[in-house]
Amino acid sequence: MRTISQFDAQRYKDELEGLREEMTDILVEMEHRHSTSSREAFSKWWEEDGAMRRYYDLKGKAEKIEQILFYSVIEEEEYPKMRKK
Repeated sequence: MRTISQFDAQRYKDELEGLREEMTDILVEMEHRHSTSSREAFSKWWEEDGAMRRYYDLKGKAEKIEQILFYSVIEEEEYPKMRKK
């Protein structure tokens, strides 16, 4: 277990929200293409054009952030500490 600042925790949460929105956009487009395209056209978009890879890359990043947040203790700070370079 590690300690992270409330500011870093919020940054992780914001990033996670962005990843989830992007994943949702891909899934919505997937549903649209699946219902309006031929199987071949859908497969090309999903597999060859990289939509599947992009979706699973986003999912992996989201899962890593969820793990960081789950296993971290959030340190409440009145004033943020300066980070060392």
